[in-house]
Amino acid sequence: MFSTLPFLAGFGSAPGKVEVVSKRRGCSEFSHTAVLTVNSPVQATAIQWFFTDGTVQVGQSIVHTFDQSGPQRVRLVIGPETQDFTLQIPVRGEPDDGPDPFGDTCRPIEGEQHVPQGTAVNYRDNPPASGPHNSGAGVAPIEPGFYPDPVRPEVWVHNLEHGDIVILFDCPGTCDPGFLQSLQSFFNSIVSHKLVITRYPGLSSPIMAVAWQVQRSFDAFDAVELKAFHDRRVGQAPEGEE
Repeated sequence: MFSTLPFLAGFGSAPGKVEVVSKRRGCSEFSHTAVLTVNSPVQATAIQWFFTDGTVQVGQSIVHTFDQSGPQRVRLVIGPETQDFTLQIPVRGEPDDGPDPFGDTCRPIEGEQHVPQGTAVNYRDNPPASGPHNSGAGVAPIEPGFYPDPVRPEVWVHNLEHGDIVILFDCPGTCDPGFLQSLQSFFNSIVSHKLVITRYPGLSSPIMAVAWQVQRSFDAFDAVELKAFHDRRVGQAPEGEE
């Protein structure tokens, strides 16, 4: 996607207009991260990007993660010239091939079809980050909450499709009550309540945060990093912002 900005046609001493090329970066087509690049007819000594969240970036090509979808205002300053423009998030079209900017693990799509209650799905990923799932009132998606006992993935994958974050955990034997209380308190602290926390037997790490097509493993409970994952991934799914 690109936008031709209405800078002065004679920007600097050369004719032509400035073009901003935008590409999506991230694990899925719902990613809020964009790569923005200026193509200018002249060499610019200073290019600055101003965003509504207060951040400022400098450079001909930058990577920025927006805090929500929809039309986003961006201010571009090149030398003495300033221009505001609107960018639609997520950016459509072919994605940028760069790595996830947060170091999260991207997982390939496994589908999103509904299957009858009780169907055992053989997911490629263990645990899954997308795929077939149950659907139905009182079945799936499950109510957001903290579930000390395992909830079947065929249930909570539907939560992922709705843009919820799922935090999985496991313990060698009986979980420490203090650890369980930390998980309950963490759920209580999340204002969006688009969160499911449940045990997942056989998990390869003590804790894993999962969003649609995204995973991140944790060696220990870390409320700050878990919240950061929630904040940057919540709602980014096929039915996440309906």
